Amino acid sequence: MANFIDLHCHWLPGIDDGAPTVEEGLGMLVGLRLLGFELVIATPHMRPGLFDNDREALTQAYARVAPHVAKRAGTPQVELSSEHYFDDVVITRLRSGHGLPYPGGHAVLLEFYDIDFPIAVDHQLAELRRLGILPVIAHPERYQIVWRKPEVLERLVDVGAATLLDVAALAGKYGRQPRRSAEQLLEAGVYHAACSDAHRVRDLRDVERGMELIAKRYGDEELDLLFDDGPRQLLAGRIPE
Repeated sequence: MANFIDLHCHWLPGIDDGAPTVEEGLGMLVGLRLLGFELVIATPHMRPGLFDNDREALTQAYARVAPHVAKRAGTPQVELSSEHYFDDVVITRLRSGHGLPYPGGHAVLLEFYDIDFPIAVDHQLAELRRLGILPVIAHPERYQIVWRKPEVLERLVDVGAATLLDVAALAGKYGRQPRRSAEQLLEAGVYHAACSDAHRVRDLRDVERGMELIAKRYGDEELDLLFDDGPRQLLAGRIPE
């Protein structure tokens, strides 16, 4: 059994568009453990106007379900963070210490508008680095600006951001263009880690297929880098070399 870490998963039930029930969330966790994950971090959305979650609400939701996880055999270790939508409200929370970074407080998961990055985003990400927070960009292969101009993502990496592959994109879960983008970014070595971004048990089929594709094309060493060493480095606030 591998010792993988899933940095991005919506198994926490009833809080966003992820698992709708406790049983569905537990089923996701059991399935991820069978795929080799020893730690799965819940990252429910924090997106004002769509998912009006804040740190307190997410912490309470996690506390309610934690006893169920402890009782279910075959689940991995679990932790709580959030997928922070990059708008003024959420960024203000992060600056003031009211966001929900990854365990340890060294890194934070960020989601962007799927068409373009905000103006001056590189300066804002650099500011987070100065505050001691490593920004981790969720699923860049799904952003249209990256399809058109992959060099934009490289610029954000240059200012200190990290990138997180949604491995299901390689299986075509989101369509042809995100899959092609994921393949190109993976080939270019732009990704620092990978994740499931699973929302339902059925998503695990694409997660498994994406992991198999990585192992087939690049070997088990690449799989370990993306799901083991890379996530551990990011949780420590370091960008893998």
